[in-house]
Amino acid sequence: MSLAVNDPKLPSEQVADQIRQKINASGYPDGRLPSTRQLAADFGIATQTVRNGLRILVDEGLVFSAGNRGYFITNAVPAGSAAPGPTRGLREEIKEIHSAIQELAARVAALEEISRSGSA
Repeated sequence: MSLAVNDPKLPSEQVADQIRQKINASGYPDGRLPSTRQLAADFGIATQTVRNGLRILVDEGLVFSAGNRGYFITNAVPAGSAAPGPTRGLREEIKEIHSAIQELAARVAALEEISRSGSA
């Protein structure tokens, strides 16, 4: 992988584009991206530039960071394993969980109010 010197895009955008293309071409069958150091070596650029490119893909919801374990493709299912159900984006799942927590908090508040009014 290499970056085009005369491309008007920022190097981080070029990194994101090339990784996106490889993801779309099933270039990471296990769902895990190479380390930022390995990608930096492959591109011949600084690791921070790679991180900036990966941040673009994270913001798009295409990949997610698992901290020190690396970056993984959202909705990727490793070869040889079955998906637990319909695959959905991580962001959608987080939104659903957040909504459920808000509903539960409202129910708890209502029950506390009933409890307070009943003990008065």
